[in-house]
Amino acid sequence: MYTSQISYLILASDNLYCTIYIKILIRGENMSKLPQWVYNLAEEILMESIKYPTVLGEAYEDIVNYYAEVLKKYSIHVTIHRVPDEFVKEKLRSEMNPNKPRYILLARIGSGDKVLQFNGHYDVVFPGEGWSVTEPFKPLKKDGKIYGRGSTDMKGGIAAFLASMIYYAQQEKEPDIIVEAALVPDEEIGGIAGTGYLVNELGSRPDWVIIAEPSGIDNIWHGHRGSVWAMVKVKGKQAHGSVPMLGVNAFEKMVYVAKYLIENYLPSLEKRKSKYVYDVEIANHPTATLGGKLISPGSINIVPGLSGFSIDRRLIVEENTSDVISELEDIISKAVHAAKAEVELEIVEKMEPAITDPESELVKVLEEAIKKNIGKEPRKTVCVGGLDLRYYTLKGIQAASYGPGDPHVPHKVDEYIPIDSLHKAIDIYVDVIDLLARK
Repeated sequence: MYTSQISYLILASDNLYCTIYIKILIRGENMSKLPQWVYNLAEEILMESIKYPTVLGEAYEDIVNYYAEVLKKYSIHVTIHRVPDEFVKEKLRSEMNPNKPRYILLARIGSGDKVLQFNGHYDVVFPGEGWSVTEPFKPLKKDGKIYGRGSTDMKGGIAAFLASMIYYAQQEKEPDIIVEAALVPDEEIGGIAGTGYLVNELGSRPDWVIIAEPSGIDNIWHGHRGSVWAMVKVKGKQAHGSVPMLGVNAFEKMVYVAKYLIENYLPSLEKRKSKYVYDVEIANHPTATLGGKLISPGSINIVPGLSGFSIDRRLIVEENTSDVISELEDIISKAVHAAKAEVELEIVEKMEPAITDPESELVKVLEEAIKKNIGKEPRKTVCVGGLDLRYYTLKGIQAASYGPGDPHVPHKVDEYIPIDSLHKAIDIYVDVIDLLARK
């Protein structure tokens, strides 16, 4: 810690001035709280990790081995679990590259009855075209930022909590709680072979979890919306386009089904509101997006015998996927009756929403540490997108997402993380560990 001597002049009884010195802890805005090597190490870890193109199973083993080498260098115990290949192949669809192995790295410091787990996913999305500052997997430090795919989402968060753990591991006394790092794959495709496997198959049950997603340095995500993805398949009878009267046009039937949903289902969702604050204010009610994906036979000169459209139904945290699926089945049956059509509803994916009480011990401790370091109360919101939080909250574990970076840059070209955000997250994680160890 940084200390400084400040002198005060006091009037003694013999009318002579004397000077006394006291040592106080300095936490000025422009002064580092921790030794500079901690921040430098975090930058180094992040820059190196960006070089691994960890998309859909690629380079997973390489990056896990890199993280393990760094941690072992500082005498931190590391365990690497290879998710069983048969599990991966059973759970992942073909486009998710299920033939590539998945790895989970666990590392621990400290001792005690309580466990604080930092969770981070090392997979990233495809880089996309149009990068202008640097190539996606060639990290660049420029103008107070580190550029590269995964810099914010979320290799920056991983670098921050690993640096925090390494800092504690180098002290004479480690914390009086167990601090665990869980580095997982596949969050970007649902997390079933990552955090899902860690919690549901390996039985991970920490007392508190911080997922280092880029919430923004002044914001805590204590929950997220859920989702149900479905395809509505409308059946007709295919015929030649020259004699449409011999067929049944599935597209026309589909239009009636979609119209029914637009007029009767979507307005009903706008009437429901969550009691929590969402990071996008207007997302505090359920939504349904129709037609993101379409089914079409793809030929002009036929009467389509099958047409369809997708439904992307997003849940507020007060809902659950079972009830929403029943709701969709009910509204589709009414639409079928109105359109006089034959329809199949196929559920493609579902994800439960997640919520941790904003007054819970973990959130309050995070709030205290953030306020201490940035000088103001953080916002406490529900993330409109999906996170790995649900795997923990469904087991009754206090979990929140908080990490460095700009929450508006993930998945975009020229992704970056502000370096001061990375440093500040380290300070906050160190304080969180300290505060929880005192509980």
